[in-house]
Amino acid sequence: MSRLIRHRSLTKSIKARTTAKYKRKLKKKIIPGYGKKGAGVIKDPKRSMHNAIYSRTTIDSRDLGKSKNKSKSNDSDEKMGCGCATALIFFGAIVGGFIGVTFF
Repeated sequence: MSRLIRHRSLTKSIKARTTAKYKRKLKKKIIPGYGKKGAGVIKDPKRSMHNAIYSRTTIDSRDLGKSKNKSKSNDSDEKMGCGCATALIFFGAIVGGFIGVTFF
């Protein structure tokens, strides 16, 4: 693809946010498959495949400043680790004591 960054339309995004809830409910009752996942593949497979590839190979301009790590944990939790290194040292000292090897 020639472009790596998607530039979204501000007017289309505002229109999508302000579409009324009742309007969507009415369309769901009238049009079969409206709002269902995978309906685009049945309706227009070529367009659906293009959109899937385009969304995976490009970056959204609004997400450039956001981090990809979505976990909300404290910094202290990240620094502690899982304790694997401590367990290995502890068990190594015990096994070394049984064998008779002195570390110090």
